[in-house]
Amino acid sequence: MNSVGRLAMSVAIALYTVIPPLVDLITDTHVFNNEWVPHARMHTVWLLGTTSGVGLIALYLLWSADAHDRFRINLSGTLSVVVLGAFFLSAVTISLYGGSLSDMAGDLYKGPFGVDANLLLFTAAAILLALGWHLCVRNKK
Repeated sequence: MNSVGRLAMSVAIALYTVIPPLVDLITDTHVFNNEWVPHARMHTVWLLGTTSGVGLIALYLLWSADAHDRFRINLSGTLSVVVLGAFFLSAVTISLYGGSLSDMAGDLYKGPFGVDANLLLFTAAAILLALGWHLCVRNKK
């Protein structure tokens, strides 16, 4: 198995497993945002727990020793595509539900060239995931 590929996939998985809970739990923009209705905050905590749990499972599958490497790699990648794909689906359908890529304090979420940091982070994760997954499964029968 390609170690560089596993490392790239691991970084991609870590980006959606660790960064969102850190940001959303240490700032008052999501979970502790008093302007959000309590039920929306509960859904945010649920989402953070779900995506982080899926990420931990994906990392376990990727690094655990087993004879079925290709299956584990593909399952790890597929779980990650579900998490990242849900982000992109929510981003492209924002106008349908009145959403926003960043909160009211949007300056916190501006990356290079004014690109939203969420979009930048998850695009980088998707690219790393695809590259790492390709490196892991190439030449495997």
